[in-house]
Amino acid sequence: MNWQLIARKDFIDTANQRSTRVLLSLVAMATLLAGYIYPLTVSEEAATTTATFSTYAVGWLTTLVPLVGVLLGYASVVSERESGSLLLKLSLPISREDVLVGKYVSRTGLLTATIVGSLAIAGWLVVYPFGTLDLLPFVGFVVLTALFGAIWTGIGMAVSLLVSTKRRALVLGVTVFFLLVIVWDTVVNALALALEGLGITDGELPDPLQFVVGLEPGRLFRRITEGFVDPNATVDGAWYLSEWIALVLFVVWLVGPLGLAYLRFSGVDLS
Repeated sequence: MNWQLIARKDFIDTANQRSTRVLLSLVAMATLLAGYIYPLTVSEEAATTTATFSTYAVGWLTTLVPLVGVLLGYASVVSERESGSLLLKLSLPISREDVLVGKYVSRTGLLTATIVGSLAIAGWLVVYPFGTLDLLPFVGFVVLTALFGAIWTGIGMAVSLLVSTKRRALVLGVTVFFLLVIVWDTVVNALALALEGLGITDGELPDPLQFVVGLEPGRLFRRITEGFVDPNATVDGAWYLSEWIALVLFVVWLVGPLGLAYLRFSGVDLS
């Protein structure tokens, strides 16, 4: 029950912050813009459906959602730890686990509500007036996107648990985002070009290397979407490159970073 009280209060406090409204508005506007533009990119011969829209939308979401998730989560716990209010809160019948769960539910809920609402409207933009609604695949994509947001909010909160000041949390969170989202693709493309230039590959990375570079959450999100949601997309390669393996790794990202960070946080002296 205590975590629910924390979640309710944190939800209200966080939602009332101007920075939160700006961040969530960016996600909503990007999603709606993708829904507006997608029908214009489809040829007259091809069908415009919400299922095929999912793969297109992934390209819009895999940069913005991670950034917003990290920025929503990075100050969640460390701000109270830095101010001393966390120790006061823990002197009440409230545990560290209550704080973690309450804040995670609160901030993930804010991002999830934004994703669900904006994707619902974007789906309507795709369907109206000549598109087709593939309901179950689209609902699956909405759930996947919400989980993708939860992964990155969890990473932001993990950072908040690991350090003792907001500045360090911000630097570490942005660094993780920069390495996994911005630098990762650049390194992968450079590696592919280097191996092709040496005559080792014909432009595609070998399956084992594809597995390694595909461990990044955004690439897993795309592979799952292509395998389960978009009927026009295919997932090729060895069995360990399948959408099912990607789904398992997706779940590992969902619980792993935050769980490991909490194990360390649970034994830290907060004074």
